[in-house]
Amino acid sequence: MWYNFAHLFSVSLLPLATAWMAVSELAPQPVAFYATVFFLVNLTYLLLIRELIDPLPEEEVSPQVRRLMRLRAMITLSLFGLAAILALSYPIVGLGICSCCLAVYLKPQARGS
Repeated sequence: MWYNFAHLFSVSLLPLATAWMAVSELAPQPVAFYATVFFLVNLTYLLLIRELIDPLPEEEVSPQVRRLMRLRAMITLSLFGLAAILALSYPIVGLGICSCCLAVYLKPQARGS
């Protein structure tokens, strides 16, 4: 339940981060904050996977699908962290990395499921 609350809280910060980024016309700090919020969303998503998916029997979620879910989340988590750091000097690059990461989640179902 706490992981779910943390995830919902981090998701609730997205409108604030998006509005700040828009008002500031892509200034470095708002873009870094935007990337950091997505980092937190992804981190809590990983915690939810661990709590909700891992205990399920293999008949419901295969080990391959679990591995792909975790791998995708870990890669995008790392990229969001990188985007947050890079955005402080290169906000457009940071936003571009965030956009590429979010494109990965347009198809939420992992391959092989």
